[in-house]
Formats: sequence, structure tokens, C-alpha cells
Amino acid sequence: MYRTQKRLGVTGFGFRGTALTAMGLAGWLLLGTATESTAATRPANLPNIVIILADDLGYGDVGIYNPKAAFATPNLDKMARAGIRFTDAHSPATICTPTRYSLQTGRMAFRTGRPSGAFEGPGGPSLIEPSRLTIASMLQKRGYTTALYGKWHIGLTWVDAEGKRIEGQNLAAVQRIDYKRSMPLPDGPVNRGYDYFFGTPNCPTTDPLYVYIDQDQVPVPATGLLDKKKLPDHPFAWDNDVGMVAPDYRFEGTDQLFLDKAVGFLKSHTKSRPDKPFFLVLSTQSAHAPSFPAPEFKGRTTAGPHGDFIFELDTIVGRLLSTLSDLGLEKDTLVIFSSDNGPEVRTTHLMRTMYGHDGARPWRGVKRDGWEGGHRVPFIARWPGRIAPDKVSAQTMTWAEVMA
Repeated sequence: MYRTQKRLGVTGFGFRGTALTAMGLAGWLLLGTATESTAATRPANLPNIVIILADDLGYGDVGIYNPKAAFATPNLDKMARAGIRFTDAHSPATICTPTRYSLQTGRMAFRTGRPSGAFEGPGGPSLIEPSRLTIASMLQKRGYTTALYGKWHIGLTWVDAEGKRIEGQNLAAVQRIDYKRSMPLPDGPVNRGYDYFFGTPNCPTTDPLYVYIDQDQVPVPATGLLDKKKLPDHPFAWDNDVGMVAPDYRFEGTDQLFLDKAVGFLKSHTKSRPDKPFFLVLSTQSAHAPSFPAPEFKGRTTAGPHGDFIFELDTIVGRLLSTLSDLGLEKDTLVIFSSDNGPEVRTTHLMRTMYGHDGARPWRGVKRDGWEGGHRVPFIARWPGRIAPDKVSAQTMTWAEVMA
């Protein structure tokens, strides 16, 4: 998929004044340099890069892709009109973990030789080998400060009281975790190219290990059993496993916490290191089941909790873009938005029957399917002054290409 200059050049991305060659983003970052010595010299005009990775957001869940959507996504629509919208973009897999592996490494997860299903509980070790170059470590070498906030879900190593690695994915496995022996976590984001990380090991409100990880530590271990009676009860509240939960854990508004961390990073970085580029990944829970919108978003749409949840995601995108603008970073920052796969099976069925909304529209299939509804995803990129506005591309592409 990296065949021609036209593929990622003026026609492909609509760039003004810069043609990305077949070498892709990495080639552009090197700006044509040919030796290690010159490549090690940081060019003065490296862009900041922000990736917003939604979870289980379908092609038809964004208004500009689906005029029949049952709710509005004004910020994503505005972002698309300010940049380029791909109509033939695909996730490398139809579930979370392998897609996230592809984003981080630029390769398909099956190449690891390991099962590439979704990790749950204390599953691990990380699919990303210690020696593997990642998109974050590549950018670190170019002088970037790197940060990831939100869901990781590529595997972590946890050990029990005897120091043995835990392999199970269920509640019993979670209850075997010895936090003191497991810290510092050896294969999380800060060991794979990120300077900063705050987030969760797996799906934030689904999998049975409900803790926050700060860098490579778990500040507050999971000590109690989740009481589901204290959580919202509605048709979209399914897929919430009984598990061990930390006392400070949030199930509603979890993405607001990740957003606050991301905004705090942007402000701190701009103040303390204004001349250094940054790479930021915001990995949201939305729109993965269960649909637990933050309290302030409940009832904001007429499409129930899931519609409210996606509206919250859209608002998060708007706030992040507004922060970049307020900090004077808008023209210096490439922002990419997409999803890790198509919409969830049960959620899609409920939205179709209850609200007339099809998160996979117009494609056949949903999450876990080989049909395009399972892997064709919205993909939007914005970079004022470098990506021409209001561009639409039918070029086939995938998350696995982003690193290259």
C-alpha cells in the first residue's frame, strides 16, 4: 500500500507544499536525509501529532459518514471538513487488541506468532516484544515527547504471590495478582516508547481488572468486588464483567478522566517544552459497551445511552481540538481520528431496533465480522495549512500504515 508518491502525496492527503513519498510519514520526518548523522539532527519544523482512537465506533456512527444517523457529531464533522476524510479506511482486525498492536508497531498482529485475541484481566505478556520499534519509540528518537492516555489493551505481565506470571483471563486470575511483586510493570506503554502513560490495562468498564495505571505503577490496587447494583441499569449496560475494582475507580465519565489527563499534558508540555514536538494518543472507552456516558451527557440526544455516549466522544474531540487552538498549536499539529473496529453486535442490534440507527451503515456486518461493517471505519486527518480542507479520499488504507 505504499506504492506511489500520488498515494500519499498531494492527491492522497491533499498536502500543500509537501509531498509524502512512498516512505510515508517516517520519510517525511527525515525530510529526505540519507545518513544516520543527519537523521539524528532534529529539523526545526517537525509537527506535533495527536491520535484519537475511538473504541467500537462504526462507520455509520459519525454524522458526516451517515446522514441518517440518529444523533449529531458536530465536532467530528467540523474536523472532517477542515481536513481529509477517508471513505475506504479499515482497521487491521475486527477486535481491539490486534488493531492496537498494528497502530503501535506498523505490522499485523498475526505476525507475532501468538494468538491475537483481545486480552482480558491480567492477560499477557505484551504482544509488543521489548526490542520492537514502535511508533512512539520512533518518534522519541526524533526528539518527540510521547504520551498515551486511556486504554492500552495490548497485554501486560502480572505475577502472583510466588512471582509466577498469571495467564488467566477471569476473575480468579485477577484475584491472584500480587501488586507489590508486579510493580513496576515491565511491558506497559512506558516500556514501549511512551514518556507518559495513565490509563487502564484493558477495556475500562468491561474487563474484570478495574484499576488505573500511572506510568508503570498501580497507585491504588483493586481490593473489592464490583457491585453491579451501583452501576446504571439499561439495555446498553451489558458487557460489564464482575471483577475486582480499586476504590477510586470511575465507571461513568471514564473518558473525561483520560481527556483531563491529555489536556493537562498539552498545557504542561507547551509551558515547559514549547520548542519540542509531542506525540499524544488519546485512547477512549467510547463507544465500547457498556454505554456509560458521563452524567452531564445523559439525555443529550434522543438516541438513548449509546447515542449520548457517542455524543460525549464527539464533545471530547471538540475539547481536545479547542485546547490545541487555545494553546496556539493548531497549525503545528497533525490530528488523526479513527476507530479500532466496527460497532458491537448487540449494541448495533439495539440501536437499529430501538432508535433506527445503524452504526455500520451502509456496510454489511459488525464487530468480529469479516464483512466490511466489522472493519471499515471512519478515518479523519486534520493539519491546517498542510492538509487542504474538505478533502475526501477513496484510497484504501488501514491503521497498520500509519507508522510507515
